[in-house]
Amino acid sequence: MNPEEGDLRPQLLDRFGLVVDVVGERETARRVEVVKRRLEFEKDPEKFVKKYEKEEKELKSRIERSKTILENVKCSDDMYEMAAKISIALNVDGHRADISVIKTAITIAAYEGREDVCKDDMLRAAVLALPHRMRKTPFEDGVLD
Repeated sequence: MNPEEGDLRPQLLDRFGLVVDVVGERETARRVEVVKRRLEFEKDPEKFVKKYEKEEKELKSRIERSKTILENVKCSDDMYEMAAKISIALNVDGHRADISVIKTAITIAAYEGREDVCKDDMLRAAVLALPHRMRKTPFEDGVLD
């Protein structure tokens, strides 16, 4: 979604499970690294791809392992309660938000190689699943109580 094109209605935004803001890098060293990598890729795409092949394979393996344990991940009643309390505290309407937080937390736990959802998974999931469903976004301050 491009903010320059105007806001979507809340009823439509609620249909999106997660949101990620994509912005340009603000830290100098990281920004320089982005530019260097882009130029390196343009110079020799095949060499660039080979350079990161090992990391790509490791990531692929981690994702594949995650998929195998995903159906075994358990979310306790305390975590369900936490999702509900977060949504209520942030004045989020409907229940899609709670469902998105829980599904995302389960996925995070699987990605981390665990079969139980923890509080940190829920908080990380909330940052992805709730901001676009709210009128105000407390996550912008980097604070989540």
